[in-house]
Amino acid sequence: MNELNAPTAAHLSVLANLSDAALLAPLSIGDVEPAEALPMFPVQAPAPVAPLPSLEELLAEAESVFTAETAQDLYRRTLTVGGVHPSETVSTKLAGNGQKLSDALRNVVGETLKTPDDLRYAMRVFAAHAVNSLIGNRRDELMIREAEAAKAVHNEWEQKVLVAARGEVAAIQASGKLSAEEFEFLLELVDGNKAGMAQNLAGPDVDVPALVAGRGTDWRSIANSWAGACKSRGAVTFEAGADAAGPRSFCIEVQPEAGWVLMTHVDQQWIPIEASADGTARAISTREQAMLVRSLSAKPAPYFGVVFADKLRGAV
Repeated sequence: MNELNAPTAAHLSVLANLSDAALLAPLSIGDVEPAEALPMFPVQAPAPVAPLPSLEELLAEAESVFTAETAQDLYRRTLTVGGVHPSETVSTKLAGNGQKLSDALRNVVGETLKTPDDLRYAMRVFAAHAVNSLIGNRRDELMIREAEAAKAVHNEWEQKVLVAARGEVAAIQASGKLSAEEFEFLLELVDGNKAGMAQNLAGPDVDVPALVAGRGTDWRSIANSWAGACKSRGAVTFEAGADAAGPRSFCIEVQPEAGWVLMTHVDQQWIPIEASADGTARAISTREQAMLVRSLSAKPAPYFGVVFADKLRGAV
């Protein structure tokens, strides 16, 4: 590789006499002319969106088109249609898609409109589709609102009915372990804010805190109020310990103006065992289906445990 020669005094003298412009000029090799700089063009700002005339003005313009006497008159009257003008009171979604809507309508119109009546018909077609779109969007909004309202009602009543139901379960379990006198004394301790003594009397298998929380409440009455207030089906489930058949689960289901149904879980099925007056027909129908499935599967009669009595026995 050749070594670079050290600059001579003549070279240094030439460099010292160069102007700043010469020093900053593009480098060239030999006799090759430096590349010509590309021309600079100013960036064009997007044209402002023109506001659209009112619908009445546009219809009047459509009528006046037929009074034109020369083609030149109509060239000067062409409307500029683009995006949505800031003065328009449209939704944010439409404002962001104004140009897309304008382009789509221009492509659809094409050369098909020849008279003002054509324009009016096209407007009716567009308006019909637009109304359908409004209906769909409004329906979606209302469905979301109704679902949220229904959920709020369920949230209000679910915990109330659970507290009352768990309290009754605890009372039933305690009465099954204690004598009548002991159970009466247990309730006196609970009412006297002596939950610790009540727990010692009832033993570890009884949920005394649940008994305390549910004391004086009636889950059936609460479930009736829930069914009267709700706008959609609702349900809550809760555990009630274990019995001879294993863990015992229950479900309280409500429907609008159709009462409540109490069900217990047996062999992967929810089987109704009690219902309000408004819910009895639904409970019997559900139980018939469940018992038919058990019969077809050659399963024995279900065991419902000892917590809640089977008040639908004999109804099916």
